[in-house]
Amino acid sequence: MDTLQAQSTHLPPLPEDERILLLLGLLTAQDRHGYEINDFIENQLHCVTDLKKATAYLLLDRLEQHGLIHSRTEQQSLKPNRKVFTLTAQGHAHFLKLLATQLRQEEPLILPGNIPVMFHEHLTPEDQRVALQERLEKLEQRLKSYEFLLSRVSLTTGVGLATQRIQVLTQADLDWTHQLLQRLIQDGGRPHDPP
Repeated sequence: MDTLQAQSTHLPPLPEDERILLLLGLLTAQDRHGYEINDFIENQLHCVTDLKKATAYLLLDRLEQHGLIHSRTEQQSLKPNRKVFTLTAQGHAHFLKLLATQLRQEEPLILPGNIPVMFHEHLTPEDQRVALQERLEKLEQRLKSYEFLLSRVSLTTGVGLATQRIQVLTQADLDWTHQLLQRLIQDGGRPHDPP
């Protein structure tokens, strides 16, 4: 057993999820410091992921412990030192494996918003209509923000595709919500069959 394998057996396993894929993917094009990674996630990927800064740093440390990335400290004259992350060969291989695995997976749309939909009939018809109208307006606003991003902000091809996918899924949710709202209005608040 080589040293890396011996070390990794004492480490907790890495999650095999989209957060790891994202961090490794951001390092495929170039070395990046932690602030740059988090800034990119916050400003370019806010509609694609909700990965928080603290979690990103924790995962970067774990990726380094597993030998998938390497870090070095860069000194700057008037600014604090920065930790710069580099993808290792092992990290690149792991990235490609995760990418192929995750790209082929279909994903269930298990969303928190499904639960209140299940019990909507416990509200009065008027309360149902008000709540769904507010939901519809929020979805419309979200779609406008995606349209703005896609038309005016310079996105990489991959970020643009991810944003388009989210836009399509949001449009589907908006259409479904609109149909449900129309049925509630027509049926007096008691739709028994899916819209």
